Amino acid sequence: MKNTKKLAALALGGLLLTTSAAGIATASNQLNGSIKIMHDNEANYADLASLTIDQAVASALKAQPGKVIKAGLENENGYLVWDVEVASNNQIHEVKVDAKNAKILKIEKDKADSQKESAEEND
Repeated sequence: MKNTKKLAALALGGLLLTTSAAGIATASNQLNGSIKIMHDNEANYADLASLTIDQAVASALKAQPGKVIKAGLENENGYLVWDVEVASNNQIHEVKVDAKNAKILKIEKDKADSQKESAEEND
């Protein structure tokens, strides 16, 4: 009986550890910028940003060289960021730049618009 209780306690501990690790992994994928968006009103984004579009693009290109396709301010998980799309090596990269300090928050490969449209048509 004691062995069963110990085994159950170990199993529960393992489950809690696994769940905590998964939570940490998910949290690390969260993007945390410097400017918290309190009221999601896109018209105010330019007033909130300390960084100009030119500064954001320059920062993005340092991190991901290529040609800029487009850039704009957006709400990313409650934070104001510049989303700069850069074409490089036949791929599009989304570079998330902190709208306050030009820090690169994330770089991820993005599908080309033609691939997005194709995927949407198949849904």
